[in-house]
Amino acid sequence: MSLRFRRNFPLAPLSTFRMGGRGQLLCAVSTPKELIAGVLAARWAKLPYHILAGGSNVVFPDDELEGILIRLCGGKSHFDGRRCLVDAGVELAEVIRQSLRRGLQGLETLSGIPGTVGGAIVGNAGAYGHSLSEVVEKVEIFDGRGVRWLTRPQCRFAYRQSVFKQKPYLVLRALLKFRSGDRAALQKTSRDIIRLRRKKYKPGLRCPGSFFKNVLVKDVGRRSLARVDRSKIIEGKIPAGYLLEEVGAKGMRRGGIVIADFHGNLFINRGHGTARDVRRLADLLRARVQQKFGITLQEEIRYF
Repeated sequence: MSLRFRRNFPLAPLSTFRMGGRGQLLCAVSTPKELIAGVLAARWAKLPYHILAGGSNVVFPDDELEGILIRLCGGKSHFDGRRCLVDAGVELAEVIRQSLRRGLQGLETLSGIPGTVGGAIVGNAGAYGHSLSEVVEKVEIFDGRGVRWLTRPQCRFAYRQSVFKQKPYLVLRALLKFRSGDRAALQKTSRDIIRLRRKKYKPGLRCPGSFFKNVLVKDVGRRSLARVDRSKIIEGKIPAGYLLEEVGAKGMRRGGIVIADFHGNLFINRGHGTARDVRRLADLLRARVQQKFGITLQEEIRYF
């Protein structure tokens, strides 16, 4: 197997935020074997490595990203009845389209979410009260020594969390299991959700998606909860957008980064934004929410 490396490449085109300096080495891979080979090559060269999938949830550094950036995109998916075996680099949207075409239920509420299956598994992507973990039967990983499968309980899925955020496992493939449903109804749900998402995330918008995680009510103390408008709580979660808007986030700006005037949890790059601008604005808003509500917001995005 021959891997190709690119030196001194621009980072900005690789993320939906469209910002960043330059990377030292880039290695594009699509199959599980190539992904493992890229990691082993980095280890052999004694270089740090970073895994990038769709680039929809990341903030790159303003200067150089050292080491090897292993970019995973592409792969195969195979449906067999109500199950689908899919490589980590396959677009989540493609798996959703294929499942809906077959009248399979389970991912329709995730319609319109960008990125790959692997990235969605790591962050347990979800929307409208449902998450990817609901259809995961098992996940194939490389744990640094060999390849093995993890069952859904072993993946330790939680709200926007998984074991893959805690341990250096590489997600290689996943076996998904769906339920049978009404194809027309599922496709309508998907279309309606995509229409709603496009109102918020307009095509070409330079942003990483929702910046901060929503807050689980069960993790909030009584005193803090008393400061929250109960009518804003949705399915056991306090929307980060509500908390941010309550502290004046809409329209705030630092350098080239501005908060949308229609949603407090949407950081937008106006064309010359930097990671430094992002961190300054995020720190300021986190501090304001902490002061007003006694709640500490956590980023949904990932800093490289």
